[in-house]
Amino acid sequence: MTRRIAVGRLFHESHAYARPTMSESIMVVRGDKLIQDARGNGTTLGGIVDALVERNDVELLPISDSMIAPSGLINHGFYLDQRRFWEEQVNSLSPDALIIDLHGAMGTTELDDVEGDFLGHMRTIAGENVVIGVGLDLHANITPSMLSAADICIACKHNPHDDYHDTGKRVVELVFEVLDGRLDPVYTLAKARMIAPGKLETHLGPLKQLHARARALEQSTPAIVDISLYNAYRFGDFTDMGQAAVLLSNRRYPQSEELVYEFAQEFWARRDEFNDDLLTIEEALDAVAERPERLPKALADLGDRTLAGAPGDSTLILQAAMNYKPILKGAMTVHDPETVAQAHTAGVGATLAMRLGGKLTPQYEPFNVDGVVKVINHEDIKLIGPNFGGESAAMGDTALIEIDNRLQIIATSKPGFISDPIIFEFHGVRVREQDFVVVKSQYHFNANFNGFATSLYIATPGLAFYLPGVFKKNRARAWPDVDVSADPIIAPRVLDRKGRSQL
Repeated sequence: MTRRIAVGRLFHESHAYARPTMSESIMVVRGDKLIQDARGNGTTLGGIVDALVERNDVELLPISDSMIAPSGLINHGFYLDQRRFWEEQVNSLSPDALIIDLHGAMGTTELDDVEGDFLGHMRTIAGENVVIGVGLDLHANITPSMLSAADICIACKHNPHDDYHDTGKRVVELVFEVLDGRLDPVYTLAKARMIAPGKLETHLGPLKQLHARARALEQSTPAIVDISLYNAYRFGDFTDMGQAAVLLSNRRYPQSEELVYEFAQEFWARRDEFNDDLLTIEEALDAVAERPERLPKALADLGDRTLAGAPGDSTLILQAAMNYKPILKGAMTVHDPETVAQAHTAGVGATLAMRLGGKLTPQYEPFNVDGVVKVINHEDIKLIGPNFGGESAAMGDTALIEIDNRLQIIATSKPGFISDPIIFEFHGVRVREQDFVVVKSQYHFNANFNGFATSLYIATPGLAFYLPGVFKKNRARAWPDVDVSADPIIAPRVLDRKGRSQL
């Protein structure tokens, strides 16, 4: 029996405090190219497509793919256009199942629970008999609306997200379990009303212990199909956001409420353990100068992380490196469309007087500095990975500009996924020959730079450096921005696959 399976992606982590993301800056891929680009790709969509292509009982139906780099809230009109297109396609295709890669922390200029709204509309259009499967990022703001609309709704389990592809394959596996009548999914959700300020890598405590317990429960209890633990995106402003535990069981599992409540309680009890060990810029440059292992240092510019939604236009580390003694060689990106255009007009070999960076983030100012244009580039660059392997770097036109014969600046016309050595190597910058490189990521670059550099996390100011009270929450009620000690846990809620609360 051949099943008609429609697939696609609408993926964005929305920074509530950055400039809104306009429609014209977003790329949408449709038709056969969606399948071609996804095959072998290290994302959840890649895992979905690869798993379906391997089967001989599937007619694969591509709908639409929007993989949007983290940035400000999405223009609401763009979202409505995409939702309308998806609805038209689901209506015309009449699939047996719809399998989607979503982030889970997408917001628009008018709506906070975008994925809940989107999935609710897909359920209305598709009807109750179509199976809907969703793979989420574990930084999703999981909501009852999402769980009500989808049959399968699970998150990746690793941060950095080197298991996106496996998550996509697992979603496909579970969708077919539902299609074949072997799985009757029921969800139980509980949350702790808190933001985790740091220590969000899943191979470190306390998340290491929480995830180990979740995996042990999955393996020891046949009725438990999946336990997804969600760490709320720190720069979102979502209703009822918090650290969440979601248990997926095959039919109602009597102990599910107790279990998710215990996870939520543990998040709350260990809230003070979620803090990163960070360096100042000066301390990081001292470590670069000393480095006994001789590998370059990859400096994570935490305040300006494009992978957390910041614009990527900081020059603070550049300015510090120019003034640092001893002299260091280094490379970094700066998001600055004006400087890119200036370099492309002047051409390779030209000396530019630049107002570099500092045009998008309120905390920064442009840096007046001269440099020599070494490379101009119009090509898209594909990341090597393993994290986000096969995805576009999404930097737009770029230019390599050398400052002081030792500092290599890749100016980009879009913020991009600045988390991969190929970004530097493509422009002729050999990472291993530098003293340091600057990445606009906190977690996802580590595996990609393995063997190229060792990492340091820097507490730089900017839109991607979380400090309690700095990012005022209008919808969210969560510690440490708000005192929730009188009511820290959102009580467990059980939902069956038809979306009806069982409480």
